[in-house]
Amino acid sequence: MEQKKRKPTRRERRNGLIINALTLIVLVLLVFEGKSLISLFSRQSIQEQIHAEEEEVFASANLLPEETESETETTEMESEPDTASEQNEKSTEDQTEDRPEVPDRSNGLPDGGDAYMTSVVPEQAAAIDESYFEDAVFIGDSRMEGFRNLSGITKGSFVTAVGMELENFYTDAQIATARGNVLVMDALKNLNYSKIYMMLGTNELGAYNMDDVRENYRKVLADIKTCSSSADPVVYVYSVVYVEESLVTTGDYVNNANVDAVNLEILRMCQEEGYHYINLNEVLSDGSHSLIQGASQDGVHLEPEYCQEWLNYTKTHYIPAV
Repeated sequence: MEQKKRKPTRRERRNGLIINALTLIVLVLLVFEGKSLISLFSRQSIQEQIHAEEEEVFASANLLPEETESETETTEMESEPDTASEQNEKSTEDQTEDRPEVPDRSNGLPDGGDAYMTSVVPEQAAAIDESYFEDAVFIGDSRMEGFRNLSGITKGSFVTAVGMELENFYTDAQIATARGNVLVMDALKNLNYSKIYMMLGTNELGAYNMDDVRENYRKVLADIKTCSSSADPVVYVYSVVYVEESLVTTGDYVNNANVDAVNLEILRMCQEEGYHYINLNEVLSDGSHSLIQGASQDGVHLEPEYCQEWLNYTKTHYIPAV
């Protein structure tokens, strides 16, 4: 008769589990110890060794943890680029590139001149042709005379004289005519004009009181307007052009600090009277409150190339007819 197999008691089962657990621990220790001995001769980093050993042990016991859904989502979020942030940055860059560049009309103005920007004539998209000057008179000193002779301008009337200044405007007969030299105001009475282009101030650079320069300029222009064929002529006032100081031999008062001082007073007058200031120094200066090097032989009077620049600048800086 076959003997019935006895069931292990609870104590025996518990002892068996303990023995199995101890056996597993011994196996783990053996694996770690063996791997550690081998690692003495290996170039693999310690962290890589431990990670590999853990995987092997847990795999043998079927104890490897499964990657949780939250960990997977976190990893994916970290690996994905911040699309919204990048799009915002790109949008900002595109807007900056598309934004039209605003011309800096303050270039060539004296320090403090930006307070009078409303009187500075802006550049227009299209240049005028010379027919615009048919009813214009150009009044000024030797620099304006050089403009007439060297720029290539073919339209407009010119009343110019070497040495013309605000102080002798009413006293010196300096305008040559068929009947002899006459005063500026007498020469203007025989002309029909509705646009005035004025350049004076170079011969005033040594003036002690700049307030007097501004007030004298104001009076001269007011009188010139009375001779116009228009009840409301357009008045353009050219800036005094910078000089190249190293070439100037006419006196130490002809310098760019004085040019800035005179132009600041002219700007102030233009804004007060509603006149239009044409900032020639925007195109004729070197960007450092001085005339472009090589633009003049004597440091004051412009070479033909730069008189042509003067004309081109005038053609793109005007007040459109309303």
